[in-house]
Amino acid sequence: MEPAIKVEKYTLDDLHGIAEIEKECFTRPWSYESFCMEYADKNKFYFVVRDDDGKVIGYGGYAHILDEGHIMNIAVTASHRGKGIARAIVNKMLDSARSNGINAITLEVNETNLPAIALYESVGFQYSGTRKHYYGWGIGARIYWYYF
Repeated sequence: MEPAIKVEKYTLDDLHGIAEIEKECFTRPWSYESFCMEYADKNKFYFVVRDDDGKVIGYGGYAHILDEGHIMNIAVTASHRGKGIARAIVNKMLDSARSNGINAITLEVNETNLPAIALYESVGFQYSGTRKHYYGWGIGARIYWYYF
């Protein structure tokens, strides 16, 4: 039996690891400095999963805006995908958002990212439309909402 996935609030020490995962996973990654700015924002909530050696292997975060949330990023290193880490992070973000008085949370996902779309739909996000060219010319984003 697999041990439970431990999802924790991120710390300042996690920012370099998060930035490395970002570079691995996205064609237009956020910079380390961008994550430093996120860390300084009291309305941003990020969570990480670490391996047995303490290295960050997955992260996700959301912004709290009035009574809504917006998932900013979620990523897992390629070598650790398919193990339920992203699902655990999404569930932690939903629990956090609910406890922070958020009524609904939204996100955009690349319309070609079928594993992410399947994950979001499986935890109860509802498709609400598409933003054309969101990720560049010809690459749209599917918009999803989760209502508490």
